[in-house]
Amino acid sequence: MNGPLQILMLLASAHLFTVMSPGPNQALVLAAGAKSRASGMLVAAGAWPAGAIWAAMGLGGMGEVIRSAPWLELAIRIACGLYLLYLGARMVRLSFHERAGGPVMQLETAPVKLLLMGFLSNLGNPKAIAWYASIFTAAGAYELPWRWQIIAILGMPAIGFAWNSLLV
Repeated sequence: MNGPLQILMLLASAHLFTVMSPGPNQALVLAAGAKSRASGMLVAAGAWPAGAIWAAMGLGGMGEVIRSAPWLELAIRIACGLYLLYLGARMVRLSFHERAGGPVMQLETAPVKLLLMGFLSNLGNPKAIAWYASIFTAAGAYELPWRWQIIAILGMPAIGFAWNSLLV
């Protein structure tokens, strides 16, 4: 058995490499950050609670629930895919408006809407779902005492927030 600190370090280092790989969260953070630093930071901050939800569900055995209910996995994939298509279409539409010199569709600027965009982007991110459903088993995090599990649940999304903040 590995010690709690070793398991947390394994989770943290693996998670850092995962959040560094491009995905929908980064695209949204970069698009918002291109408008203003504050917008990018709000989107990044909004992704944190969704990451904490996925981490809690992953540590709570989400992978086993999904394996035992294939229809649930399909429903999650469809819902997430539809949301990502919506975000992609919105970004494409924005780029065409900017190129045509027409009225530019502005990215949301209301802080609550930016936080919600970050939250929904991470909540609907298939990479996050797959990652959190598997990493805790692979790292042996189920053996951690509950206090260390809370550190993992809160710390892993914090690593994502730190990385996205650097991008902004």
